[in-house]
Amino acid sequence: MGYSGQELALGRLLLCGFNVTRSLWRDSKYDGMVEVNNETLRIEIKSTGANQFSFTSGVRTGKQISRRAGSREEILKKNDADFFIGVSINDGICWIVPVELIVICKRKTLPISAIEKFKEKFKIFLGFPKKGIVTKEISSGFSSKTVEELESFCRKNKIRITNSEKNNNFKYPKEKVLNRGVSDIITNYKDSLILDIWLFLYNNIE
Repeated sequence: MGYSGQELALGRLLLCGFNVTRSLWRDSKYDGMVEVNNETLRIEIKSTGANQFSFTSGVRTGKQISRRAGSREEILKKNDADFFIGVSINDGICWIVPVELIVICKRKTLPISAIEKFKEKFKIFLGFPKKGIVTKEISSGFSSKTVEELESFCRKNKIRITNSEKNNNFKYPKEKVLNRGVSDIITNYKDSLILDIWLFLYNNIE
């Protein structure tokens, strides 16, 4: 199922006009790359025939040697890939989620219903030229920016700052990110700004 899902996702990307590269190394941290506007974005692909996705990487260590070996499964990290692509093997529908967002939300699994706002949002890779946001910025994400840079980005693009009191133990409104039926998202001030920016971008995809 994993291999068939990977081919479905890569095929969908090709149909969108993107050049794709498949990772052939079995233990690679990502499954392939998408080339957009002369930039490359690393993608992790997960498939499902049910109603939820796993957002983890890693397998049972030494599985081919011993079943008693420990598991190194963990939530995806930005060093692993830039974007998660979840694909339904039932109909080929895809969900495109920034790994940066997954890291902040700290979820190993989520029901498909919780990530509805990321459904079929392939255009996120194109950036937002009219707003001065290029594909390179979409690929690298926003974690490397300082708080001051993130605040400036929000002001420039008229993005409402949800955590206006700059609370570092902030309960981010989960319905803004993951719809209903999920546990609370607790963030620091910087991560709340990053969520604000990503949600603003997704909400502005035509």
